[in-house]
Amino acid sequence: QLCGKFECLETHEESGRVVLGCSSRHGSPRSLRQVLLDRGALGVLGQVPSKAPGHGDSLLGTHFQRVIPEDGPAAQNPENVKRLLFCTGKVYYDLTRERKARGMAEQVAITRLEQLSPFPFDLLLQEVQKYPNAELAWCQEEHKNQGYYDYVKPRLRTTISRAKPVWYAGRDPAAAPATGNKKTHLTELQRLLDTAFDLDAFKNFS
Repeated sequence: QLCGKFECLETHEESGRVVLGCSSRHGSPRSLRQVLLDRGALGVLGQVPSKAPGHGDSLLGTHFQRVIPEDGPAAQNPENVKRLLFCTGKVYYDLTRERKARGMAEQVAITRLEQLSPFPFDLLLQEVQKYPNAELAWCQEEHKNQGYYDYVKPRLRTTISRAKPVWYAGRDPAAAPATGNKKTHLTELQRLLDTAFDLDAFKNFS
């Protein structure tokens, strides 16, 4: 399992390693080799969710994307988007299912970070600028102190010149990486999703 702590990712960034958090077939071994060749990286650290569509495929024509932008209804009318969610890895699929169930495809956009380090400042700036009226939030399945939030937040804030806050939708901090109880896990996941799609969730913190 990859370390999500700020200091750990800082070390990878300085050493020339690339850190990936793939959510799709672009995380196949073929694509990881492509990153090594294209970027001249000294090494690639990557994790791919076991249930990701196309995982294990090495199809011709696929290529690695550092950031995968929203391509649904929200992207067609970006001025109407109220919230832009950022995530990495398999939580993306939980978010898209919940968005569909709530009928919020035009109100909430979801952007995936497939590469965490080096941080894709340029592409994320394009994403934020595309949705001028949207709140920004980082979503992760891991506990707050064990995922990538502490690494992503300051970099994303730097990207936008600290013009907006970057909110958090995820589990509370915890000493253990997992609850050990399926019911508790599902309850915490639903709380994450409720926060991500409640457009009033952060009003009292503004």
